[in-house]
Amino acid sequence: MKRNSQLTIRLQKSLVKQGRAVTTRKLERWSIDELGPLDESDFSGLVAHYAQVADLSSIGRDKDTVARRLAARGFACKRLRPAILRELGITPETPLLVPALPDLSSGPSGDAAFAAIEHFAEVMATDTRGLPALLVKVVKALQRNASERASQVGESPEQILHSYFVNALVHLMGDNYYNGRAMEAVLGLDDGAVSVEVLDLLNTGLRVSMPALDNTYRTAPVEQIAFMAQRMTAWAPLLLDHLEVIGVKTAEIEDLATVFAPAAVYFANLLREAFDDFPDDYVIEAPLPQIEVPPVLIKMNS
Repeated sequence: MKRNSQLTIRLQKSLVKQGRAVTTRKLERWSIDELGPLDESDFSGLVAHYAQVADLSSIGRDKDTVARRLAARGFACKRLRPAILRELGITPETPLLVPALPDLSSGPSGDAAFAAIEHFAEVMATDTRGLPALLVKVVKALQRNASERASQVGESPEQILHSYFVNALVHLMGDNYYNGRAMEAVLGLDDGAVSVEVLDLLNTGLRVSMPALDNTYRTAPVEQIAFMAQRMTAWAPLLLDHLEVIGVKTAEIEDLATVFAPAAVYFANLLREAFDDFPDDYVIEAPLPQIEVPPVLIKMNS
């Protein structure tokens, strides 16, 4: 987008009429930084997209943060994928050599892999340094839930949370999830909610391939990523309300929703394969749910 083009001048005037202090130079800069929309043929779409860019850029945020928060609001740009990859430290290129899956067998050969998983689960449950503030709040909520159900489960809160994290990691590594009671306790679910049938679904229909999940971050269409980021941003307050996590800033939700959006795309594809009646087409046309967010839950922060 050139600053002197008729389109840029028209766009700048439209944004100024909305009360946004945007210059044609800024529009050109944002376009060069790949923050513009994927499709520039729809003028009303251009105005809506660059209005969000203007709002997000108004207090000096870095370009990658702007790209990720645009996605959380349903706006995709070319910078989105590299912005997510850089945030998570994922290489843009698919590795030539895919690491072998760990040996998770019950015999002596699986001891090393389980020891590593046990250690990582311990770190996840006890060391939140360096984690985003929202994840820290979620971990504390999980710890609280484990404490509240400890007497019922018959284990210490530390044992329950540790088992939950070990199970989750084992499942991500391609093996079976087996401790439904820990999941119920940590997530605050009703007794029996994680039935044998639910575990069977997790272990068969939703069997994870870490290389495939990793590669989804490199290959999923950015329109799908932005769609999923917007949906996760809209739905997150329901989960946070269930976990009784309060004092959350909108920006915290937007940041996490976007970096986890490619993973959500991956799991949506698993659901499509597991259920015959799951829509064949991507759910890009699904309406955004209208969710009433408890006022105490969200402190608006742009």
